[in-house]
Amino acid sequence: MTPMPEKKTDMVRRLVSDGDYKKALGIVKGFRLGITREESAKMTRAYECMVRPGFYGQIVNNPSDAINEGIRILTSLYGSSKKNKGEDIGDEW
Repeated sequence: MTPMPEKKTDMVRRLVSDGDYKKALGIVKGFRLGITREESAKMTRAYECMVRPGFYGQIVNNPSDAINEGIRILTSLYGSSKKNKGEDIGDEW
């Protein structure tokens, strides 16, 4: 019998637990169920600031703040990482 493939929510929880916020946000930005539009928008903006820092540095006052807010929402919904227990993550993403 083949093992069940990992669910996306389980994958996000594992990535968050490992502190891999960029990959976790890349997956969760497509989620629609169980999160508000505001939460989704903030997590999407955090991901976009990570992958396009030059662009978002021009249009967002402080991309690091947007990233930290997105990660804060991500960890509140899907658990905190082993690496950072509630403290400001700074540029460790």
